[in-house]
Amino acid sequence: MKNMLKSDLTLGDYTPNVGRLFLDNCTRFAKEPAFAQRVNGDYRYWSWEEFTTDIIRFSYFLQLDGLKPRDRVTIISTNSYLRAVVEMAVMASGMVSVPIFFGYPLEKMSDLIQFSDSKMLIIENEERLQQLADQVIPPSVLVLSQTARHLHEFQHLTVGNFQEEAPQLYNQMISVVPTEQLLIMYTSGTGQDPKGVMLTHQNILSQQRALELLWKLPSGLRFLCYLPWHHSFGGLFERFLAFYNGGCLAIDDSMGKDSDRLFDNFSKIKPHIYFSIPRVYQEIIARVMLSEEHREIFFHENLKFVFTAAAPLPISTSDVFKENHVPVVEGWGLTETSPCCTLTEQKLDRTPGVVGSAIPEVEVKVIPDGEILVRGPNIMLGYFKRDDLNVQVFDQQGWFRTGDIGEIGDEGLKIISRKDRIFKLSNAEKVYPVAIEENVRKKCSFIKFIYVCGSGQAAPLALIFPNLELLNASHENLKLEQCKKPEGAAQFASCIKECVRKLNDEWPIKYEKVKQAIVINRELSIEREELTPSMKLVPRIIERNYKEYINSVVEGRVDDLGDDAYYVQL
Repeated sequence: MKNMLKSDLTLGDYTPNVGRLFLDNCTRFAKEPAFAQRVNGDYRYWSWEEFTTDIIRFSYFLQLDGLKPRDRVTIISTNSYLRAVVEMAVMASGMVSVPIFFGYPLEKMSDLIQFSDSKMLIIENEERLQQLADQVIPPSVLVLSQTARHLHEFQHLTVGNFQEEAPQLYNQMISVVPTEQLLIMYTSGTGQDPKGVMLTHQNILSQQRALELLWKLPSGLRFLCYLPWHHSFGGLFERFLAFYNGGCLAIDDSMGKDSDRLFDNFSKIKPHIYFSIPRVYQEIIARVMLSEEHREIFFHENLKFVFTAAAPLPISTSDVFKENHVPVVEGWGLTETSPCCTLTEQKLDRTPGVVGSAIPEVEVKVIPDGEILVRGPNIMLGYFKRDDLNVQVFDQQGWFRTGDIGEIGDEGLKIISRKDRIFKLSNAEKVYPVAIEENVRKKCSFIKFIYVCGSGQAAPLALIFPNLELLNASHENLKLEQCKKPEGAAQFASCIKECVRKLNDEWPIKYEKVKQAIVINRELSIEREELTPSMKLVPRIIERNYKEYINSVVEGRVDDLGDDAYYVQL
């Protein structure tokens, strides 16, 4: 079996920094659309010339406010044109952006602001700022909602003779060294011990050059973006793909939560490439299966492919894309790798767990214990103020230890589990829960999340959270070839019992067969910290929040389960 992946392609020359990227695009695509956002109900478009001019104006404002290259600027805002302008201006000026999730609890937000040691705080609105009033905040503060009377005007920020200063600003932007830091991005699982990933211009733009070589995308493509920019999937991968290729990035104000709004935005923008996560794809496909109108909106004739990451996409979901002749491309990586290391090909058939081959100039290897290591121009400088972690995650040859377990086969890299998710049963046998979870999810469209645990127990136990939108849909609209729709969570628990029994019969490892399950009729949420902002499960929080459910089953007290839970004996 192979233990190494490396592309035959080399990157060659590519854009050295973010400032050069925007100045070049302004020249090449001047009047073409660069950005779109709803203003007073309708989409308003900004050209590359307008977008770049606003970025330069804000760069000037930052300098007037006393900021210098390498100074850190904390940004707390949802996705918007203003947010894009200020963050790109920070990066283009040689400063360091420190985005923080707008929806974090106040205490966590305050801790991360203090940890970042920023010179400026840019925050979306006055209300959020007032909530931080008693906390330690940077000396300079800018409230975005007060920044411009009209969304496209920054003139009032740029006192002094802006036109005379412009040539100096251009020179400063194009002279930023590629290895200079431009971003500190906190990992999605950030807890009491913050992990701020330090990334450079080279990290991000080398990856975009790799995508340019692999995908050969034309300019002018449309993207519909709801993925939050404090996270690597939306903030690095999707956003910079649009910018690097001279595309138009349109804001989806559904935020991935309002399906009606998402489809309305989809119908107006008609994106050529769409990025999302499995949870949202499941809801989209549920709508498509219920409505021919929604199917026509989503699978429009200009849709080239969709991209998924963050978690495995169930085969039951990707089969619908296959039926509509739209490839599902999957990638693998981490915030620490900017984020992509491997990609699958643009084809209709996909293999569960396989995340493809290494992108140009990125090396991927699997060491004897199964951990995946990577090396290349996309690898972070290290964790901000965490030298204790840096010495642990890098070996002497510069390989980064990802913490993921995998194997390399003929189709490329296959992800098996997170190293920290592996647990031992009472008989000391190791269990890889992610593989079990994917095996169950891929068979059932009615499962939104599944979490397998059982450390120290005789057999694995599964917590199953249904796809409530699909479960509550009417029979008349739902079209399923292999399943009969359950009537509510109780009947779903009975239905899943038969499915998991069949899967257990097929599962080759006897001690990994799930023996008990709990169907929990509720939604997991970011607010309860059960999900990361990128909608991945947070294992320690799941086990904490559902400890009583787990204990009731482990201790044989299944009658103590609440009204929202259904016990399944397998």
